Amino acid sequence: MHHSDPLDHFFLGPKSELRTFFKEVVELVVDDYIFWRRNYHPKDPPAIPYRLLQSEGAEEYRGRFHQELFTLISDLKLDVPFFSPRYMAHMVSEVAMPGLVAYLATMLYNPNNVSLEASPVTVRYELEVGRQFADLFGYDPETSFGHLCSGGTVANYESLWLNRAGKFLPLAINLACRHEALDPPSRLSTTVWGSLNVPLPQAALLYTEFRRLCKCRQLDAQALLRRWSIAAYGDADYRDLVYESFGETYNSPVVLVPKTAHYSWKRAAGLLDFGRRNLLKVEVDDGFRMDPEHYGCQLERCLEERRPVMQSVFALGTTEFGSADPLPALLAVRDRLRQEGLDTPVHIDAAYGGYFAAMFRAGQRPAPPEIEAPWLRPLETACAALPETDSITVDPHKMGYAPYGAGALVIRHGFLRHLVAEGAAYALDTRGMNHEDLGKFILEGSKPGAAAAAVLFNHRMIPLNRDGYGSHLLKLCQQAQDFHRRVMALDLEQQAGGLFRILPLATPETNIVCLLVLPLAAQSLQQVDRLNDKIALRFGVREVESVQGYDYLVSKTRLDSDTPCIVGHSALAKLPRDAESLTCLRLVFMNRWVEGKTFEGCDYLDDFLATLIEYVEETLKQGAEQPELALETC
Repeated sequence: MHHSDPLDHFFLGPKSELRTFFKEVVELVVDDYIFWRRNYHPKDPPAIPYRLLQSEGAEEYRGRFHQELFTLISDLKLDVPFFSPRYMAHMVSEVAMPGLVAYLATMLYNPNNVSLEASPVTVRYELEVGRQFADLFGYDPETSFGHLCSGGTVANYESLWLNRAGKFLPLAINLACRHEALDPPSRLSTTVWGSLNVPLPQAALLYTEFRRLCKCRQLDAQALLRRWSIAAYGDADYRDLVYESFGETYNSPVVLVPKTAHYSWKRAAGLLDFGRRNLLKVEVDDGFRMDPEHYGCQLERCLEERRPVMQSVFALGTTEFGSADPLPALLAVRDRLRQEGLDTPVHIDAAYGGYFAAMFRAGQRPAPPEIEAPWLRPLETACAALPETDSITVDPHKMGYAPYGAGALVIRHGFLRHLVAEGAAYALDTRGMNHEDLGKFILEGSKPGAAAAAVLFNHRMIPLNRDGYGSHLLKLCQQAQDFHRRVMALDLEQQAGGLFRILPLATPETNIVCLLVLPLAAQSLQQVDRLNDKIALRFGVREVESVQGYDYLVSKTRLDSDTPCIVGHSALAKLPRDAESLTCLRLVFMNRWVEGKTFEGCDYLDDFLATLIEYVEETLKQGAEQPELALETC
């Protein structure tokens, strides 16, 4: 049986083991909320007459309410059992109880965290969460800016929006000075290319000096920058303006992303109108880590073609394998090209992996010896390099165990938010408050303050260091290592004689393991793909009459057949590449209780492998008995 852990108290538990405490605190929350409403000007008379509550219509309403409620909760019984150790599919699991209760409590008050007038309490919570993330990642909490959004996708959009504003700021200052007859700041470049390659720390100094110069002339610096910004003109008209003003212009800006980048970056290309063709892909290795050499080649190409780089995107926790890009090596390439005159802001897509930084932050308890394991070194070095980056996406609703939707963006250079600010006199012009309205600086027009309360309460109860999240996440990484070892041992047994092999596609760096089932009789990658697609359907979410129809749940992904981990695998390289991509099984270990046992006393991991093997053997046997179906099954 698995060992108990102090963090077990923070979850309701797979069998609702902490149900008594959970019911107690939920009842406390509801009673307190009712008390709050009744005691706001308690002498005011009730708005709904009490006699109405006993009327025939009230009885009919309550009956219909119960009927519809039972329909709803019955339907929800067919939802996905994220809480169970039998669920190893996506980046979601049991929600931590502090966040769950805080969300329920705050949801009753329904604060909208865009405006202080609608959320004076939870805006303060959200800004505190932003400072906590800044501290976790090594940014200065006083000069950075962080906030919550619906998820990592919106956070990624915002990173481009904000970093583009910083990239074009020196050019906007140049235009303002030329057209408004202002003396330019002392450090301002006189060329278009030089203006578009100012590192953000230097852009911050230019911004400060420009504001000072405007103040001396009694001019509104923000209004001038808005007038001469790329946001005011759009890219095409702005290029024309730059050419008219300087006699030269710039070529199409680009964004560099890993070849396996999250789909949000393709969407961003259309949303921010820089075009998918200007999303330059960088090759990855067999662990889906960005290749520093090819990254350097792409930057050198941009320098040669005089194309500004709006942003370079690195991953901390890749979607497929959960691995970390080699940030120190990539940042060294960035620094080398900066010396040659090409600068790029660096954004870290750590929607999945951001919380892993807590594993390497000291708490009150001594560091466990497992933290020195060699397989953790790439993740540790990547986390150590975060202070040298410019912005980071992290999702509390993933490894932070917070309710949906709670993504977050942290920008190292907080002044950038003022470059995109849009006010609204009816809601975003609050005065006499100690904080700014978030709605001025973000993409979303409404968002729940309950998410901010949930994340903050989680962080207060579960520290962002080795005593809290770090301890829990280290255990999950160890579970992935344990499962990988079991599959490797199983594969050695299968090589001695069998119908198929189960191949791990990479050694896990965090808590994700990808598998491919290889039928030994396969004559092509297409046959391998068909078998794995069938397995993915068997263990994926599907239409069921009862949640008991699921024994184990895993997810899938599709990898291009020219992916290094496919091409470089000895067992796969010899097969004809007649498929553009392959379905692979993907297991995400987010539930600590997967190390426990089933009702039959079998380890969950061993039982899953036995279930998988039984299904594959049965499928291959059916294909052998019915040759006309062989291509469909294997």
